[in-house]
Amino acid sequence: MLTYETIREFVIKEKNTPKLIELPDNFFQDVRAYLESKARVSEGKEDLWELDNSRRMLQDLLDARESKLVKLALVFVRAGVTPGKVMPEEKALFDNTVQNIKAFQEARKESIEGQREKMETVAALEEVPRFVGVDMKTYGPLRKGDIARVPRDNSQLLISKGLARLIEGK
Repeated sequence: MLTYETIREFVIKEKNTPKLIELPDNFFQDVRAYLESKARVSEGKEDLWELDNSRRMLQDLLDARESKLVKLALVFVRAGVTPGKVMPEEKALFDNTVQNIKAFQEARKESIEGQREKMETVAALEEVPRFVGVDMKTYGPLRKGDIARVPRDNSQLLISKGLARLIEGK
């Protein structure tokens, strides 16, 4: 049973530890039941004060956990460290944050390095003189039977002219 004191203890623990504290499996259902119960029996100023204070403490708890989940998502992306016990209601925030961080890092990498050309491995069927690929790197010369990794656009051109065959594409 959730009480004012247990909520207070959860908030103190959550604020004083860098990891997520472990909450009971049915925590969010218990919170709802506790708040509904308090709202029904609120008669005096003290009851209203406890209800309002409980709501504020719960918001502090949830805010602290959100902040930790975002930080833990970054740690997970960088180092693969799992966040510990994430409540089912919080899992979507964690997973979406991880996806957004990965997408951001990939976009940042592409903007710094330029978008990488897709490469394919080809086997030369004929002699191919030295050429400059679409990535502005020099390839060749290739002799019959040589295997080379070249940008996809260049491999497609070599294949269409009968000068090479595809071995592997990525």
